Amino acid sequence: MESGSFYKVIPAKKELQMRLYMHHLFKGANQSQQTVIPSSNARSFGWSVVNDWPMYDGRGADAKVIARAQGMHIQAGMKDPLWYNSLNIVFEDARFKGSTLQVMGTVVEGGDWSILGGTGEFTLAEGVIYKNRVETVSDGDIMEVFIQAFYTPVPKHTWDKN
Repeated sequence: MESGSFYKVIPAKKELQMRLYMHHLFKGANQSQQTVIPSSNARSFGWSVVNDWPMYDGRGADAKVIARAQGMHIQAGMKDPLWYNSLNIVFEDARFKGSTLQVMGTVVEGGDWSILGGTGEFTLAEGVIYKNRVETVSDGDIMEVFIQAFYTPVPKHTWDKN
């Protein structure tokens, strides 16, 4: 393609498969979430919490933080408890540093979340995150998180001044 053309071919989609361990700690010294709106409702309807859950590459003492799940969750079920989650997974490791996945779904402890978009390496991301509680600790839970996403890396555009 010649310089100055009005179009550019975008590379094909790529696939990301990643297993991480998210620390969902709701009490104690290492608490990774904070209530911002408590509820007086008997079923906790409306309870709102912000979170910054670290996501590690393993479960051992030598595991390193790869990303953080930063966002909020709200108890949105009138009849049954149902936590709605909306968050960004912000990557900190060298390979994907600064890239994000935009995620939403229900409950923290199991099931799945939808991947609705992304930035950096993960532009145009779509996919799913499967999660499962693998350990209950004194301050909360450790969740195994399997990310499966398709994305199209888009190079940053530099506008021609011509």
